[in-house]
Amino acid sequence: MTDSQHEPGDNPNLGTAEPAPPPFNPPGGQDNPTAGADLAFFGPATAGPAADSPWYGQPGQRYRPPPPYLPPSTGSGKTGLIVAGVLGLVVVLGIGVAIGIFLGGDDGGSAGASSTARQGSGPGTYSMNGITNACDLVDPTPLTKWSSTPKGAPNHRETRPSTHDSGSLKCDVGYTSSTGAEFSMNRAEMSVEAEFTDGTAPPFYDHWKHADTVTAGPGSVSGEVTGIGSQGYWHSEVTGNLVAEMAYVVCVQDGNVSVRVKIALTREKGSPTVSLDELDSIARPQVRRALDGLKEK
Repeated sequence: MTDSQHEPGDNPNLGTAEPAPPPFNPPGGQDNPTAGADLAFFGPATAGPAADSPWYGQPGQRYRPPPPYLPPSTGSGKTGLIVAGVLGLVVVLGIGVAIGIFLGGDDGGSAGASSTARQGSGPGTYSMNGITNACDLVDPTPLTKWSSTPKGAPNHRETRPSTHDSGSLKCDVGYTSSTGAEFSMNRAEMSVEAEFTDGTAPPFYDHWKHADTVTAGPGSVSGEVTGIGSQGYWHSEVTGNLVAEMAYVVCVQDGNVSVRVKIALTREKGSPTVSLDELDSIARPQVRRALDGLKEK
């Protein structure tokens, strides 16, 4: 056995888990006439590759594969990045334009709806633009059936539409009995109100219905009104004994307006009975009169 052919156990530089690789022969070998020069260049034969070889570990370690092959860089990668960037820019611009159109259309639609609600230019809408005195919408003549003396001048109020109010109006008119009459304390009054709604706000009708029917006292009755507007109700309430206070309400909502007519009677004991049909025959025509006067032509 030569110096270059040691047993695995005799070489302190080899591990015990793996057999030693074959002896390293310098280029040329025994048949190479330049073997002496090659030996001078490579050094003497060893039991394996040099310890600092990048392809093998230290003796006893496993084989470490070479790094993966990386193809040479070409200009196609840059071209792909440019194309992807251009496509991304086009998508972003398209989304921006779509958002702008959507927002612009929404604002314009909202403004148009608000303007239409305020001006009452659509079918079935109402406006107080042509009303200077709310009492022009009221016919108080039927009240004189119970009391004939006017109780002062009619009182009217008009609140024009603004950025904070959709507009409203009200007229109060009343009559008393003549001095010395048999029932001098008898009175008859009527109140006509109209509340407008702007945009998608709930109608004032809901507020009136809750106040009249939900919180009403024990001596009250209510019912549905049909044939006028989109929804309506009537409500009656009687309180008192020696002097009875009677109230009869008809309230209707149609389009962007709610109209409420209330008839109030004060009746001394012994006065002729007033039926609900009599009060209804006055209140309903008055609601129609108010709606006709407020409807856009």
